[in-house]
Amino acid sequence: MRVLPNPTLFGMRVSVLFGLYRRRLRDHTVTELLAGGGIAIGVALVFGVLVANGSIIGSVREDVRAVGGSADLELVARSPATFSARLADRIASLPGVERSASLLREYGVIVGPRGSERVQFVGLDPGLITLGGFATKNLGSGELLLARGVGLPSQLASAIGAETRRMVTLVVNGSSSRVRVRAVLNSGTIGPLASVPLVAALLPYAQAIAGTPGQVNQVLIKPRAGSERQVTAELRALAGNTLDVGPADNEVRLAETAAVPVNRSTSLFVAIAAMVGFLLALNAMLLTIPERRRAIADMRIQGFDVKQVLAIVVFQALVLGIVASCVGVVAGDLLARTLFHEVPSYLATAFPVTGNQTVHAGTVLVAFGCGLLAALLVSLSPIFDLRSDRPVDAVFHETGEPGQTLTHRTTVRAAALGAILIVLVSVCVLLDAALTVFGGVVLALAALCFIPLLFQATCRALKGFARRWHGGMVAVAAIEINGTATRSVALAGVAALAVYGVVAVGGARHDLLRGLDNAITEEWGSAPVWVTPDGNIFDADGFRVENPANPFAGAGTTVASVHIHQGGFLDLGTHRIWVRAVPANNSTMVLSSQLLKGDLASATARMREGGWATVSSGLAEEHHLHTGGRLLLPTPSGIAPLRVAAITTNTGWPSGTISVNTRDYSRYWLSTTPTAISLSLRPGVTPAAGRDLVKGLLKSQPSLRVQTSQERIAEVESSVRQGLRTLSEISTLLLVVAALALATALSTAIYQRRARLSSLKAQGFDRGQLWRCLLLESAIVLGIGCLDGVVMGVYAHALGDRYLRLDVGFPAPFSVGGAQVVLTLLLMLGIALAIIALPGYSAAGVSARASFQE
Repeated sequence: MRVLPNPTLFGMRVSVLFGLYRRRLRDHTVTELLAGGGIAIGVALVFGVLVANGSIIGSVREDVRAVGGSADLELVARSPATFSARLADRIASLPGVERSASLLREYGVIVGPRGSERVQFVGLDPGLITLGGFATKNLGSGELLLARGVGLPSQLASAIGAETRRMVTLVVNGSSSRVRVRAVLNSGTIGPLASVPLVAALLPYAQAIAGTPGQVNQVLIKPRAGSERQVTAELRALAGNTLDVGPADNEVRLAETAAVPVNRSTSLFVAIAAMVGFLLALNAMLLTIPERRRAIADMRIQGFDVKQVLAIVVFQALVLGIVASCVGVVAGDLLARTLFHEVPSYLATAFPVTGNQTVHAGTVLVAFGCGLLAALLVSLSPIFDLRSDRPVDAVFHETGEPGQTLTHRTTVRAAALGAILIVLVSVCVLLDAALTVFGGVVLALAALCFIPLLFQATCRALKGFARRWHGGMVAVAAIEINGTATRSVALAGVAALAVYGVVAVGGARHDLLRGLDNAITEEWGSAPVWVTPDGNIFDADGFRVENPANPFAGAGTTVASVHIHQGGFLDLGTHRIWVRAVPANNSTMVLSSQLLKGDLASATARMREGGWATVSSGLAEEHHLHTGGRLLLPTPSGIAPLRVAAITTNTGWPSGTISVNTRDYSRYWLSTTPTAISLSLRPGVTPAAGRDLVKGLLKSQPSLRVQTSQERIAEVESSVRQGLRTLSEISTLLLVVAALALATALSTAIYQRRARLSSLKAQGFDRGQLWRCLLLESAIVLGIGCLDGVVMGVYAHALGDRYLRLDVGFPAPFSVGGAQVVLTLLLMLGIALAIIALPGYSAAGVSARASFQE
């Protein structure tokens, strides 16, 4: 028969355990608080970066469902084309269609009293209400659908200072219109779309503003029950070879595919940062091991048996881990909301993405589990002292401070393990670049494995230096460091992890930015003056000019030549690719800095000839393409048979990039609409003078932007940096968190050494000598950690660059980045020594009498 536990007895045991822990807190309050603070800092870092990585595309799925409602299918134009709304009427009359609604989507810019924002301009068919989407079901009797005007989400209206019944300027297709705001829509009306940068209007009004009367580019369809296959077949017959038929939530698939390379590139750095956070928490607890070993020895001497000791140790670890992890999750949530709230602007050029963050239960559990695991692992590590063949007071008979011994056997084994881990990572990454994320985490562990070996080598070198050069202060520092080996190794580990993370993440980010900057400079440096409709860095927005044949007539004495550029986004399977159309006489038909496979001269000649294209590496691998191979590209006019002239990077667009010449683009996309105009100037004419002249020529079209190449380059580089801000913030956060972790670790070490400092005071050392000795010891220990972190960080940085190039397709040429490494080291050492200076000076003032009271 099973005996149930006595609840009264259980409560008494818990009460006893709490009593023992309260006694420990009373005797070791500072140590426990500092250890808990270290765990909280590590958990905050883990939680913050995990939330950031999971929030890159915001709430695209919610946004699409909020509009489409019950729709299952869509007929959509191959962007950026449109098709006749009469086709939508034919779809509505199909016998298997229960409901349908048409939409017109265009990208543009809205300008209000307090600024401007890039937006998606959406024309709504009143039939959309019948689909029951949360964002549209409440608009049936609203003012938006009853009057000529637009509706703005509340977040957008607040950003530009727009108010109901006030006028704003809307720029679409290069033409500006003054429109009245008929409604400001909050989340109660349009749900998650309240934070999406879009402008909504009734379909006919939107068509008039966009200059596309009678045109739409999407039809959402709800088939009757059991008629989905029939309707799909009928839609494909209507679509022919010029339109696409797919599921109504295809936009979600496209956005998720676009986010995959971004997620994969950031996942490496997130994994490194998360592992560093966990190990920081672990190292914060490692500093308390000597004290915990002494406490266990005291309990054994007092008569506690092994089970009782284990129960006390586990209970204390659970309490500390739970409390500290809760604090860390709250702090991490604050970090995520303040640092990682921006969505990459380059994704917003093609998708209705927002910066809304979604915190999943799994993220909380992972971060919380890291803190709890760190507390348990370290708290249980002294249980080896409970072996039956080991004297209960063995820790008090070790050399140096009790619990601080670091054996040569342990050092050699740790270094051997580190070497094995490096070899394992190198082999795995060479076999499959996708394993680099795993490798980055393992290298963080390997960095810790070499600390004991470096520590012992440094101690021997310091002793030799002191004997040869009679360095009294160095000799004392060497003795003190060696006497606190466990604590010193833990401190060096904190520094190593911090430097490792900052060098690995910061170095790869720097190389990625350098690779993208090369492409930007090459692209926009090909002409001194540029005309564009807005700030879209991918030139995907077309515009009309009043005199398409020669909009710059009369500028012959200033303008030498005019080049029309085209391009836009095209849906290819699950990819929304960027099609870059360059005039045949342009010097940058193929961007040399982005070329991966193929000959530059040959590829350029073929591109100018026509019928050839360059393809980014990700698309080439997915479609099994190679130079000279054949690419069948679906376009608004049908399938375009193109040959592959070269393989390139993705040039900054994660879903992939294809470059063609403008003759092929006009032929297959059935459009001569420019997306950018570049102008070459006569000799002696400065870019600024050319810009001012062109502005005068286009004064009747104030919505068009005229910039010098340097101005355009700076704008695009700024947008790219904003898109990679998460990596920058992770790198900065690592540095800040490391400083906080070092602050808690150093404070713990100083507090634990108060008896030893008092003993040295009794031996005749004055306050200044002790303070300088503390600073020297700290500099040596942190120097060991920083050296280890730099070496391992540079290796992880090199692997990260390789991963970005081969597995993700981004341009990331490797460079050591010596200046950045030196700056990181100076910052870490400077912050650490500044942190220890004040408490170290205070601790050095301890009374000599205190040594007799311990």
